[in-house]
Amino acid sequence: MTTATVGRRFQVVIPREERRRLHLRPSSKVCVEARGGYLLICPMTAKGLRGIGSDLADRTDAADYVRKLRAEWERRE
Repeated sequence: MTTATVGRRFQVVIPREERRRLHLRPSSKVCVEARGGYLLICPMTAKGLRGIGSDLADRTDAADYVRKLRAEWERRE
């Protein structure tokens, strides 16, 4: 386990070893959650950021899925 310091603006620098281990880059998104006195920081994967709901749409892009649904609705009218 490594340590980090909370700065005046509540910023925390993730130590180099941990950044490398998790393949974090500048502008990487992380999920932050307080659990039982601990602060949990987890990297968000690219899959977690793109195509939310893709499991429901047969892994298609969310925008493509919405276009497909709208086309079906227009055909029904």
